[in-house]
Amino acid sequence: MSINRRRSANVLPVARIFFTALMIAIFGGGALYYVNAKNEVHRLGQRMKTLEAEIHGLDIRNESVMSRIATLSSYESLRKRQSTEKEAFAQLVPVSEQFLVKIPDSIPRRVASEVRTVSNLQPAR
Repeated sequence: MSINRRRSANVLPVARIFFTALMIAIFGGGALYYVNAKNEVHRLGQRMKTLEAEIHGLDIRNESVMSRIATLSSYESLRKRQSTEKEAFAQLVPVSEQFLVKIPDSIPRRVASEVRTVSNLQPAR
């Protein structure tokens, strides 16, 4: 009985081929994930840059609107509008001193012998 020595030499190394294909798939998937992550970082950076520019523009616009509100609501501006637009300001009347309520800045001090209600009373036993 002779043994065919070439019989084992012709067998395909399936395990090695499978391992090599698996390594190629793992490294290829990792490379694709890395490229995708880098592209997403770049895309989000560009989006952040445009949003920051938009916020800056809105801040500038807000400042101009606030200055316009301040100038239009100033006393002098309201007086000019009152003199030119009689219909819009027809119902506005200057407030006289008799209708003003003045609140003092300081609170009057309490007298030490004054009787006050205590809010945390203990229940009777």
